[in-house]
Amino acid sequence: MRRSAASIALALALALVPGVALASRPVAGCPNASSGYFLVDQQTWWDRTVAGMSAEGIHVYVGDDPANGFTDEFQAFAAGAGFGDAQGLYDYVWVTQWVGIDKNGDLFVCMKDRPHTPGNPAYFFDGVDNTMP
Repeated sequence: MRRSAASIALALALALVPGVALASRPVAGCPNASSGYFLVDQQTWWDRTVAGMSAEGIHVYVGDDPANGFTDEFQAFAAGAGFGDAQGLYDYVWVTQWVGIDKNGDLFVCMKDRPHTPGNPAYFFDGVDNTMP
């Protein structure tokens, strides 16, 4: 009986301060739909990057099939952009860029298309973490 009373008291105490006592994770979501942001996972982020590259005339995969490897064109683009080679650019998008945006580490972020202009190629996007304050 004594143990039950202590458990109930602890549960009540924790309920009074959920943010501190339970270290609850913030509610995750994107800014409101009118902002243009939408929820994506890491694969979708990469797929949209590849689609943007293709829209700019830079084909990423031989025969558009990842199993065939990167094109020479993508290798040259990546080297010219300072990534060393295609694998360096791939790693940047999949790791460095992603980790810089996915602050809560849940493997989801909010993506927004940018206006397509000469200074904003189709493979540039805005991204913010999906943890809203």
